[in-house]
Amino acid sequence: MTAPSAADETAPWAGWATDLATAVVRRAPVFEERLDTPAAVIRDELAAALGTMPARASAEVTVDGSWTRDGLAGMELSWDCGYGPRTRAWLLRPAGEDGTLPGVLALFEHGGVKLAGREKLADGPRAPEGELGAVVRASRRASYGGRAWAEDLARRGAAVLVHDAFGFGSRRIPEDGGPGRLAESEVAKAAGLLGASWAGLLAGEDRLALSVLRSLPAVDGARLAAVGMSGGGARAGVLRALEPHLAATVVVTMMSTLGAMFPAHLARHAWTWLSPGLGAAGDWPSVVGSWTERPLLVQYGLGDPLFPRSGMEAADAQLRRRFAAHGHEGNYAAMLLPSGHVFTRQMQTAAWDWLGEILGFGPR
Repeated sequence: MTAPSAADETAPWAGWATDLATAVVRRAPVFEERLDTPAAVIRDELAAALGTMPARASAEVTVDGSWTRDGLAGMELSWDCGYGPRTRAWLLRPAGEDGTLPGVLALFEHGGVKLAGREKLADGPRAPEGELGAVVRASRRASYGGRAWAEDLARRGAAVLVHDAFGFGSRRIPEDGGPGRLAESEVAKAAGLLGASWAGLLAGEDRLALSVLRSLPAVDGARLAAVGMSGGGARAGVLRALEPHLAATVVVTMMSTLGAMFPAHLARHAWTWLSPGLGAAGDWPSVVGSWTERPLLVQYGLGDPLFPRSGMEAADAQLRRRFAAHGHEGNYAAMLLPSGHVFTRQMQTAAWDWLGEILGFGPR
């Protein structure tokens, strides 16, 4: 063997990601399809990968205000999750509806916007103004067809809870967003050093929010669902794996096999999803589809630049195999659409129709 030249020693390591993946797989499998693995095993391995979730298991909820407008009755809620400022949330219901309703946890996307949290999906007592208003309007135009979709869903007959979570809105880290912006990777480093992860912190707070929703009067705790697009879809998928009693879940433009994404499609995704060790818990479709007893709708945007089309199509096939293998093929629904990384109004209507059939609500 000849000695490498000086040029060889200083040349960029162009294939580092592939070389690293090959070496890792020799030691331990990653991105595995978990066709027959029990859902409880996948849940436990996912929880281990996400790390410590310091949020409380339950919380005392304070009602901080209420309002009625545009066919909605809203309440402003808050609770202490055990660290940081109080979590702020809105509960939305159809105005004049006093009966028990199914509950939906509405999960906002990342979108590179942390100034807003719950405001991305709902206006609350009034439309946000100033800088926040401008940010929210831009976010909704980019992702949701300009609609505050949590409000639209509530008007159809659901009790919808939309809450802030670690790093966003009322729980935004002060240094993140101003001069000397605190990089997201720095937060991820701090969390990792503590045996936690940004994705795990969100998962713990989302589980607490689900507990809050289940505990609220006039909410049917047996009819609970989670809905999210993009980063909100990642949160919905993780919540589904950790909380098997969710009656239904909608994941929008957040589904692909992980192997197809590696390494070219990683850069535009955030620490709020791509947690260290995630791939060791199984391939993403296997994780999200772990509990086949409960219905799952996935909406794919086949023109989505954040995911390879091959990975989306492979994820759909993998989910179909898992649900069929456990005798629940009717519980998986998919919409493969010629759209991008968006949750359009048409997609929202289709999702609400599907969700309404399962939870028992409809247009008003």
